[in-house]
Amino acid sequence: EIEMDKIAINITFDENNQIRVLEAEKYRESENLRSECMDFLKKIVTFNENVEQLITILDDQAKKIEEQKLKAIGARNRIEGEEENCRKKEQELKTLINERKMELNRLMAEHESLRKIEQEQRNLIDKLSNNEVA
Repeated sequence: EIEMDKIAINITFDENNQIRVLEAEKYRESENLRSECMDFLKKIVTFNENVEQLITILDDQAKKIEEQKLKAIGARNRIEGEEENCRKKEQELKTLINERKMELNRLMAEHESLRKIEQEQRNLIDKLSNNEVA
């Protein structure tokens, strides 16, 4: 059993003659609130879409930055490798120069020794020639 005297229901008709449980003013307020909620919801959806686009753009930029960073690391490693190769090549060339200098000194000493021997032999030939002539 429902006690009808305690329940206050206000039934009205709107301008289109439709039955309304709410008063016309409260109905308009609830419709305005509903409209504002829909507008707010649309703004939230738009905001979310914008955030998703921003995240996509930032992810793309992060990938590009990472690619450039890897390229820079690769270039640095190549340069360091080239510097190391240059140092090795320089050391090899210095070693070769020292070897050639030592060989040059040996050949110069040998040449000087052979020149002395030649001179001694010429002197001996001259001496022997002079003894035969005399």
